[in-house]
Amino acid sequence: MTALADGYEAFILDLDGVVYRGDEPVPGAAEAITALRERGRRIVFLTNNSARTPEMVAEKLARLRISSDPEEVVTSAQAAATLVADTVGLPATAFVIGEEGVRRALTEAGLEVLDGRPDRADVVVVGWDRGADYDKLRRAALLVQRGARLVATNADASYPAPGGELWPGAGALLASVETTTGARAEVAGKPHRPLFDEAVRRAKTSRALVVGDRIETDVEGAVRSGLDAALVLSGAAGPGDLLDAGALPVAVLEDLGGVLAERPAARVREAGSGDRDRAAALVRSAGLEVIPDDAESGRIFVAQDEDEELLATAACERQGSEAYLRSVAVRDDLRGSGLGTLVVAAAAQAAADDGVERLFLYTRDATTFFGRLGFEALDASQAPRWIAEGESARYCGEDATLMHRRLRAPGSSGDRTGQYSRYAVWGRPRPR
Repeated sequence: MTALADGYEAFILDLDGVVYRGDEPVPGAAEAITALRERGRRIVFLTNNSARTPEMVAEKLARLRISSDPEEVVTSAQAAATLVADTVGLPATAFVIGEEGVRRALTEAGLEVLDGRPDRADVVVVGWDRGADYDKLRRAALLVQRGARLVATNADASYPAPGGELWPGAGALLASVETTTGARAEVAGKPHRPLFDEAVRRAKTSRALVVGDRIETDVEGAVRSGLDAALVLSGAAGPGDLLDAGALPVAVLEDLGGVLAERPAARVREAGSGDRDRAAALVRSAGLEVIPDDAESGRIFVAQDEDEELLATAACERQGSEAYLRSVAVRDDLRGSGLGTLVVAAAAQAAADDGVERLFLYTRDATTFFGRLGFEALDASQAPRWIAEGESARYCGEDATLMHRRLRAPGSSGDRTGQYSRYAVWGRPRPR
């Protein structure tokens, strides 16, 4: 086994929820960053916040006693500036809804930022702007209707304010311009690719791991961009959120310090015909009964290491809009490593893609684990007949607890990324 810290040349770190929470550092984050630097790993800090300049971000990190350099900070404003320069070309003029971070990034990229009430502009760039008013939104809409290209730093509908309240984000301002004009912006920030591409350019390597606390922006955005991602549970997402996601991380960690812990370099994939006997052996080793024959609609998912040894498995049998999750097993010495969460999430995501709305299971001693994944206990009489009367249910025993969970609607988590991207490998670069 090895550590994530040893498997990549660079680490692209989301900020809020990974490195700090509000104005407080996440415990152990500073030490983890120092340890990564000592191993020669490049660090890139990534943020969708377009209002702040890299210097402002570095100053905040310094106040939290986290070493950084402005050159290590990549903001959505910088990604938007690169996007505009590459697609619109230079010289070009830009009308901006945004604060200092956006204006400076565009100026440094060679664009002329227009003030006042210009009649024409090559591009309108929308970012987070606490000083935006009706006149500025009206001007942006007029310029777009007159031919200006519409670009957004990010499309976050809300901004997490102190105290847990939500303020209108860049996406809320963007919605006003899009609704008025009917135009659709090109978005630079997470989960879209330009910000990740900018981070890779700054890291000077594609052998980079994105570490984030939000699945829909950090994990799904990284996977769509061809990068591996690790989900930390120190911020917004919980392990159960993965079951409703559109991609899988390569690891689930309690916090950033988890990149230093040794763990198997594993990948999750759908099992082939040659894997079924090995999956059955793993199920038996976990003290579970093996179901003799899979139903025709059954699917098996496995986590496999670089030596092709199976480390975890889960099976899912579907009938209509319902599915039955069973045979969830993890190698004894790897329990608590997150592999069980990943194989269950893979099965749930596949089931949701197939139109499954409710996922059921029986368990004797794993109610806590499944509870963390969003499953709730039911009375045994509430089991669907095809599950209660099926062959596999007889192997669970009368003392087993029936649990169930609703799944997301098919396609609600965004564009799918393909099996290879979703079931990623960590510990070595993915072939490109």
